[in-house]
Amino acid sequence: MDKIRILNLRIPAKHGVYDFEKEKDEIFEIDIHMEIDLSKAIISDDLKDTVDYNEVVELTKKIFSENDYNLIEYVAEKICENLLEKFPINNVIIKIRKPHAPINADLDTVEVEVERKK
Repeated sequence: MDKIRILNLRIPAKHGVYDFEKEKDEIFEIDIHMEIDLSKAIISDDLKDTVDYNEVVELTKKIFSENDYNLIEYVAEKICENLLEKFPINNVIIKIRKPHAPINADLDTVEVEVERKK
């Protein structure tokens, strides 16, 4: 299966379970991995035979920013559901990183990965 990836999309949002996390935007990082049959696009060189990356990014930004969610797991699921519904993809993996997670430890980031299939 062919793949399209959008990597390290940075979106400001106020997601978190603690009140102080909802006080100001923090930057979250998102990776979108889509499995799709690209055989028609490879031959046609036509956007209608693939996925418009801009539409994927705009939909992801809209979903990610429309509410202040408690869990990034929840918003990852919403993004998966919407991408599978709107685009001709067979499988999607959403990874969301929260580098500013309120954890008292020396770490780079916290990441959630959700994978869904049609």
